[in-house]
Amino acid sequence: MAPLLEVRDLQTHYVTFGGTRVVKAVEGLSFTLREGETLGIVGESGSGKTTVCQSIVGLLPAAACIVGGSIAFEGRDLAQLSQREMRHIRGAQIAMILQDPMASLNPLFSIYRQVAEPAYYHLAVRGRSLRERVRELLNAVR
Repeated sequence: MAPLLEVRDLQTHYVTFGGTRVVKAVEGLSFTLREGETLGIVGESGSGKTTVCQSIVGLLPAAACIVGGSIAFEGRDLAQLSQREMRHIRGAQIAMILQDPMASLNPLFSIYRQVAEPAYYHLAVRGRSLRERVRELLNAVR
């Protein structure tokens, strides 16, 4: 059976302090997942767990970039996909579940956008219906 997810020699770095320093957050990570398998990534705070997941799903912050390796999902090289293609895969076929999902909102995007995106891309909810659905969801957590 072909791998569902195959990560080979992943290297993700951050450029900090005005571009004067490079932090090698992930350096040479490789693993393979087949259908039905589960992977838990465990490590100390700051060890690169979230960076690995963000690299896979294509949600790295602006200061980070994949500088080496490859990530294939169902045999497709994720680096070769457009943002549009990634949006259709992300959430519907591949996702990351963080340790504390209530603290996992990305500060780079509005809360509205983060709540609306899955319904927009995977359920084809649009316009007023989308705004109403997001409002319902946000009111449910007050």
